[in-house]
Amino acid sequence: MSKGDKKRRRALDAYSALQRAAALAAERVDDAVHPFGLSASQFGVLDTLHQRGPTHQQELAEALGRSKAQMTAIIDALEARDLVRRERHEIDRRFISVYLTEAGRVLLADAAPARASAVVELMRELNGEQKERLTRLCGRLLRVLDPDQPVDAPAEPDDAVSAADAEDDEDGEEDGDVGEDGDASAPSEPAPVDVASEDTAG
Repeated sequence: MSKGDKKRRRALDAYSALQRAAALAAERVDDAVHPFGLSASQFGVLDTLHQRGPTHQQELAEALGRSKAQMTAIIDALEARDLVRRERHEIDRRFISVYLTEAGRVLLADAAPARASAVVELMRELNGEQKERLTRLCGRLLRVLDPDQPVDAPAEPDDAVSAADAEDDEDGEEDGDVGEDGDASAPSEPAPVDVASEDTAG
């Protein structure tokens, strides 16, 4: 296997592991808020409003990685339970802000400890140094994927780059990319993980 193939395989294996771990971890943690009648996205809206205060509907969609239509459905469901309320701007009626109601604040306070406990239990599998490194690595990816959004995670230090990372850098572009005709000896990509998406209502 050439250096280019090894580099490609490491990238594919890392992504597959990241995708699988994220999906399973989210499923386990999100189960903690279901007894409170909340989906993961609905909890996310309540928590974001608690942290940020009244927030534009589009900003909520961007913060939680949801489409405009999905966020509308999520907020509709929360508003129907009087957990949030919408207000249009007095001048620009197209500008809609979402507010956390007192009922929403009470429900969030009830659900948050259960979710936090689930997160702590899950992350107990990693020691302190591993948690910090995971945070740094995710922060590094987030800075690339969404450079306009602030990331709280500290940058991964240069001296923390592994030997495998260094080898990737040394491979260069000449054998790191597959030509238009492909490479019969290159390993096939792993099948994508079939992760069921959430309902549009959150």
